[in-house]
Amino acid sequence: MMHPLDRLLELLAGMDHTSLMLLTMALTMLETTALIGLVIPGDVAVLLAGSTANGPGRFALVLAAASAGTYLGELGGYAIGRAAGPKLRRSRLIGERRWARAEAYLAGKGARVLVPARFVSVVHAVAPIVAGAVRMPFKRFAFWSGIGAIVWAAVYTTVGAAAGTAYREYGHLGLATSAVLIAAAAIALTLRSRARRPSVTSRSSGGKP
Repeated sequence: MMHPLDRLLELLAGMDHTSLMLLTMALTMLETTALIGLVIPGDVAVLLAGSTANGPGRFALVLAAASAGTYLGELGGYAIGRAAGPKLRRSRLIGERRWARAEAYLAGKGARVLVPARFVSVVHAVAPIVAGAVRMPFKRFAFWSGIGAIVWAAVYTTVGAAAGTAYREYGHLGLATSAVLIAAAAIALTLRSRARRPSVTSRSSGGKP
């Protein structure tokens, strides 16, 4: 089962800096504009790219590419929401359920919620479009989504780099251990967000964006 993964990691590690940067930027940008994040989370792309970071230069490259791609994608998602939000809400691509979840997450908490929203599955892919549709002030959206993009990219690049180092040093055992830790962290974040949801959605929606 590990052979395809070996080949994938070897392929990524062999990519030149420019190709890796462009690929990482493209995948993270399309996550919130073409909404591929509903199918293939950008987290996976950054984790894999980060796993190739065998030095400070490569790490900085992946971090910069992931941050820039994510930020540009969120700005694009916001523009799409301003232009065609209601239509997308009724579309099969997003649907009422996903839209309502993202809208409830944003409601009443202001633009700064865009930072933790980056770590919530599904919500992070739809939130920029919802923010644009509900006319969140652009300057606030741009500021907080920029911070969210950098924080998110830094976390996943670091985790990916750690997993890549473990794999290079300990082989499949190190990679398996890293995968378990990543999965445990993801489950913990999911359970935490679900546990907080009732109190969050019951708050007044009068908060400033």
